[in-house]
Amino acid sequence: MTSIKQIFSTKKARWGCGLLAAYIFMVQLNMQADSMGYSWYKNVMERELLTTIDPISGACDIGSPTADGNPSPEASTKTLLTSYPGSGKRFTWTLVKALTNSEVADDWNFSEKLNFDPLMVKTSFPHKEGTWSWGDTIDQVILLVRNPRWAIPSYHNMRYELDYAADWASSYVRVPFTYTDRPAILNWLQWRNANFGYEMNNWAYQIDFWMSGGFSRNLNATNPLCTDNKIECTPVTIIDFDNLYKTDADGDFYRLSTALETSNNVPMVEASIRECVATKVYERKDLHQGNRPTDTVIPSNYIFTANMFIRMLEVIDELRIKYAAEPWTNDPKAQHLVQVLNRYYDDIEPQKDYMLVHEGLV
Repeated sequence: MTSIKQIFSTKKARWGCGLLAAYIFMVQLNMQADSMGYSWYKNVMERELLTTIDPISGACDIGSPTADGNPSPEASTKTLLTSYPGSGKRFTWTLVKALTNSEVADDWNFSEKLNFDPLMVKTSFPHKEGTWSWGDTIDQVILLVRNPRWAIPSYHNMRYELDYAADWASSYVRVPFTYTDRPAILNWLQWRNANFGYEMNNWAYQIDFWMSGGFSRNLNATNPLCTDNKIECTPVTIIDFDNLYKTDADGDFYRLSTALETSNNVPMVEASIRECVATKVYERKDLHQGNRPTDTVIPSNYIFTANMFIRMLEVIDELRIKYAAEPWTNDPKAQHLVQVLNRYYDDIEPQKDYMLVHEGLV
């Protein structure tokens, strides 16, 4: 007769024990997250944004964080929301959920929604913080951009909350801590000094990769993931997060709404309440900013040196010159990108001048 010891010596049994241990770990982690007061994160991920209209006042209601969103309609156009990390995907993602009442997911599946037929998946691919996990299920791309002066510190904020995790398991353990803290200035300065040049190049590459339809610098060719899958890697629209993130819905909000509305079989709330939805989502900071403190370090304290600002301006200038010229002159999306880059340049230049004086370089 086979002994218990022999049974548990088999590879299959050891694999089963490993799965059991992993399951117990996940349960304990969720219990720990709730006990530590981070249950808001779970609520955000499981949010049912079933937007409705009040029949008397005509006002909109974006629902409460209680349950899952709806699966996407049959044969609906699936969209990839891509950006450099720290560029406002969570806000945009939440806005899409409110506008469509459909499920959304993240590429690493921390939300556990990737297998529930989401209408949209957010990613930072090809940045190392992103992964092509959606296979051949995505049809089109929306490119979200943000001023690097704000995107890079925001990315570091997330890295800090994840305790600079280098793999999925380490990141998963730290998920309950995201959107709960801000790093001390010293943490920022150390990370900035070690990573600025690399991340500034990554910020530009994020734009170039998608604008070119997936051209990979490493391969010196279009990435096979863009040619071997049905996805159209060239973005259908480009959204400036700095212009989207506000209460008064205007150009970039309408670009987002139009991209969704003109896609096949994508449900949308009535046009009459979309501006109301945008305002409601913006006002619900807990949905996209979490519990990060507002009375300690503020984002504007995460500053760059004069030379770093100069490099930012050089990179932005290279991009706007590139996309203002042939073969992009007749591409409306490229010309919109140039306008966005012009705003970023104008925002950074006075900060560069201030730091030149502050550092005694002029």
